Amino acid sequence: MAWAILFAIVLFGLSGLVHVRAMSFVMTATKRTPFTQLSRLLFALYTLATAHIGEAGLYALGFSFGEFLGIGGFAQDNVDSLMDVFYFSIVNYSSLGLGDIYPTGHLRFLAGIEALNGFLLISCSASTIFLVVTRKMD
Repeated sequence: MAWAILFAIVLFGLSGLVHVRAMSFVMTATKRTPFTQLSRLLFALYTLATAHIGEAGLYALGFSFGEFLGIGGFAQDNVDSLMDVFYFSIVNYSSLGLGDIYPTGHLRFLAGIEALNGFLLISCSASTIFLVVTRKMD
């Protein structure tokens, strides 16, 4: 359980740092350049979506490493590639939770933390997009 807690703390912090950098980049880039409102929206959407995909990728690596260390695994036998774990991570990060792949052992704790982190960071993205779209140009 200690490994799962350590992974959760590290991944929560790393994904938060990635996301803060992405939000700062969006806010700065859309303020300095003469984007139209539609262009600002698209720039913010694509930049923040890329950050979310990267953050889910960090968790996928954490799940794979945790499985390697033996602190848990996946109940399905056909989860045998990093892409399968990445798919699970995206579904979990977005709180969609399809249930076709689910973790076992202490990786369940990490999955819960990832869902919480994803919810928080997706909310931050929504706030950032709102600010970008409604901001008056200087």
